[in-house]
Amino acid sequence: MAESTTDNTAQRSATLLERLNLQERGWKFYAAASIPPIVAAGLALWYYSSSRDDETGASKDDKKKNKRKAKKSKKSAKPADEGTAASSSATGAPAGDVAGSAGKPAGASTASVGEDDEERPEGMTDAQIAALDSAALKKLAQSLKSRGNKFFQAKRYPKAIELYTQALRFDKDPVFYSNRAACYAAENDHDKVIADCTSALKLEPRYVKALMRRAQANENTERFRDSLYDFTTACILEDFNNTLAATSAERVLKKLAEAEARERIEKREPRLPSKSFISGYLNSFRSCGDEAVAVEGEQLGEADTLYNESLGFIALQDYANGIASIDKAVAAIDEAGTADGVLRADDIYSLSGMFSFLKSSLDMSAARLDKALELNPKHVRSLLRKANLFTEKRDLDMVSQLLELACEIEPENAEAFFQKGQVDFLKQDFVEAAKNYERAAGLDPDFVYPRIQLGVVQFKIGKMQDALATFKEAMERFPARSDLYNYYGEVLAEQGGPDDAITAFEKAIELDSANPLPYVNQAIAVFQSSGNADKALTLIQAALKVDGECELAVAALSQIYLQLGMFEESLSMLRRAVDLAKSEEEMVSAITFRETTAAQYRFMKEHPDLLNKMMGAMQ
Repeated sequence: MAESTTDNTAQRSATLLERLNLQERGWKFYAAASIPPIVAAGLALWYYSSSRDDETGASKDDKKKNKRKAKKSKKSAKPADEGTAASSSATGAPAGDVAGSAGKPAGASTASVGEDDEERPEGMTDAQIAALDSAALKKLAQSLKSRGNKFFQAKRYPKAIELYTQALRFDKDPVFYSNRAACYAAENDHDKVIADCTSALKLEPRYVKALMRRAQANENTERFRDSLYDFTTACILEDFNNTLAATSAERVLKKLAEAEARERIEKREPRLPSKSFISGYLNSFRSCGDEAVAVEGEQLGEADTLYNESLGFIALQDYANGIASIDKAVAAIDEAGTADGVLRADDIYSLSGMFSFLKSSLDMSAARLDKALELNPKHVRSLLRKANLFTEKRDLDMVSQLLELACEIEPENAEAFFQKGQVDFLKQDFVEAAKNYERAAGLDPDFVYPRIQLGVVQFKIGKMQDALATFKEAMERFPARSDLYNYYGEVLAEQGGPDDAITAFEKAIELDSANPLPYVNQAIAVFQSSGNADKALTLIQAALKVDGECELAVAALSQIYLQLGMFEESLSMLRRAVDLAKSEEEMVSAITFRETTAAQYRFMKEHPDLLNKMMGAMQ
């Protein structure tokens, strides 16, 4: 729905994801989203149940007390001498493993370690070891491991490493590799931690403690993608009951997504978003500006002529040429060194600032808009565009100041009150938003967007009949507005009326077949109501034919592919969604979904037996 001036498309994307039931809900949701549907429902349920229990259970102080008690009990306990990685505890910790799941020593002691009464098989030759039977080999290996545990607890890690290494000569037990990895972790030798945990996991792929240790080492060496995979695998193996794995996955995912997004944003050239996004943005204004009209008997100067040319291109949705013309107009003024004699100098700089904003060149946008206001401090259109800029920066106090100033300058400017409503909407002050939308509609009866937003607000606060009446009245007044029917369909879809919603989307397409959004919305409604994947995919392909860079179409296609189990295709669309992201925030979200989907897909390929087992348990 059209929910904020600067974030119309982003908000519609959120609505779209909600209706697909694949919106951003943190790592816990993403982790379950890319498992096939029969499994996904169960995984999501487990995860949400776990999350709810954690939120409503013991207080933080109680949890700290429990942790202190656990640490105290570990200090008094000696590591078990028997067991293997396969016979692990409920938290995945194998008996005989000496360190905590994060790779820290469990109750390390500084007490001296005596060895006089211990067997010392480490002096045996390879030939002597080869002559032993399996029982003897295991007995001697366990003896070496037990001695290694004592040295580990005494924080004498080099000696512990030596003994675990000797134990491995007698028995390639994954616990020995994991214990030696714990020593390397204590010494911050992360590469050796990764190598030993990898060896342990080759012997026992379900060894959660080794996964956790390797995940932490990968995180410490900024191998975030591998770290995320290990934490994700640990979480799935333990039915999403491993809180440490879940919170660690969220932490690593955040690091990975933010680092990649930051680097991409810094390196990429400014670019316009999709044609549909630009059109949606421009529709929230009454116009882009008034044409320059020459004084009788005179001709327009170069800058004004180029400005009028730009407005003409914008009307044709030829935004590239519109930008080229307005850039030339700015250059003409700058080269002249003065705006004297230029009729629309304020509009020229303002329009240039608007396009810079759409390209996410926020500093350039601010400079151009400030220049427009320097030329004309009462240029309301520039104040509104600057408010958009600060909305993008999430500085809503400054946005409110700019809009109040605009309303003081032009008390009956419908656009200003509409923008005020949008800010109220972002603050979720729906009652105040409705007042401003009604004021805007009253000031300009031919401005459709205040009516659309009023209907949306009424729906949000539960006044469904008022919302439907608002849309009906608007459709009678604006029978040829495709976007009006599209938003009406979105309200119907959220209400749970797919048939009526589909009819509204079909009407929107009939009125404007070049608008990709109703194709996308109809595809989602069809897929959810009937499961007709072929029709849904055909509709989204039609949207992409209309606008090949439509962010919503790409997002919807990636997630329908995901629900159909077409992971390669989904990942391809998610990579494209990252490329199309307009802001760093949007890019972080797209990378987040891409990486969690990729991690889950890798799990499915590497552990097909576990996936089948989980599916069987749920059937």
